[in-house]
Amino acid sequence: MPDPRSIFQGVKPPGNMKVVRHDPVRERKIKLIVVAAFILVTVISYYLGGRISDTEAAKLRRENSDLRSQAQNLEGERETLKQKLVILERTSKVDREAANSVRTVIRELEDEKAQLGKDLSFYKSILAPEDSGEGIRLHAFDLLPGEEKNQYRFRMVVSQVARDNPFLKGTLNVTVKGTKEGQKDSLSLLELAGMEKSKALGFRYFQSFPDNRDYLNLTLPEGFKPEKVMVSIKVKNGAARSLTSVLDWQEELEADMKKELTDSEVVSESN
Repeated sequence: MPDPRSIFQGVKPPGNMKVVRHDPVRERKIKLIVVAAFILVTVISYYLGGRISDTEAAKLRRENSDLRSQAQNLEGERETLKQKLVILERTSKVDREAANSVRTVIRELEDEKAQLGKDLSFYKSILAPEDSGEGIRLHAFDLLPGEEKNQYRFRMVVSQVARDNPFLKGTLNVTVKGTKEGQKDSLSLLELAGMEKSKALGFRYFQSFPDNRDYLNLTLPEGFKPEKVMVSIKVKNGAARSLTSVLDWQEELEADMKKELTDSEVVSESN
């Protein structure tokens, strides 16, 4: 039988066609080499990736540990500063309270000093008045506006000047005269202040109304326009004679308001 290869000897393939030798063994080797290379690259990549991942994880763990350590240190410093702040606030509060307490005591002493000065002047004016004439007198009558409409405050002092200052007894009446709806009218200030219309007198040197030398509060009726204040003192026994003093309501009010304002400014400057 003739060799098949001898048939094609001397025969040229038509055109550009080439004859490629088919070698299955060689192809399998190439496939095995490719698969082995792929597996090797995969293993190497996995190994290197694991190494890199372990390195990064260790680095992150170290950084995390450092950050935790720094956070603990900062927390400790924060607590220390917080404690110092509490101490400083307490100290500052104590200092402020002590300073405020001292200022309060100083202000109270200044007020007490001013009040003592007023009391001294008052008693001096009682015992050694500028007017040396003997007899009973209206020593003081203070009139100030209240907080609301038609409200007023007043106080008064009755005194006597005599050689031996005998004990004097009598009665006191205080009347405010004015108009209401065009008609003349008069009211008792003592009654408006919640007292009896006629107040009993009994003193050797002076007697104040009220007794603590504070102010009596009163409210005038709606529509009543005050004009004059009449203070009537009737002596029942003693060397002094009876006395009647008439004061202008508006003049007395303005003068006493001015005096009150001046005294307040003096106290404020002293404080």
